[in-house]
Amino acid sequence: MSQLSLEEIARKAVTLYNRHKFPEATAKLVNVSPYILTLSFTGSFCYNCSVMDYIEDFIGDFKILTDKVELKAAKTRQTSPRSFEADYKVRVK
Repeated sequence: MSQLSLEEIARKAVTLYNRHKFPEATAKLVNVSPYILTLSFTGSFCYNCSVMDYIEDFIGDFKILTDKVELKAAKTRQTSPRSFEADYKVRVK
């Protein structure tokens, strides 16, 4: 899979994610490489949900758009009280 098509799918997944998570959470594509996809998440977030819930929800939306690439949550870091970044490992099937 080319970098361009991976980025295109990631952008569509972000749009899908934001459609059903806004205003609680909003995702933004930060970086796309053949091995790592990085997203920034901001919002008020649900206090009953963990950060992993938001990360895994994006993986679910990504799966809806393609079965040729698998994402796996890798590293997360809090960037402010109401935002964090998440890295996903990219595996082409």
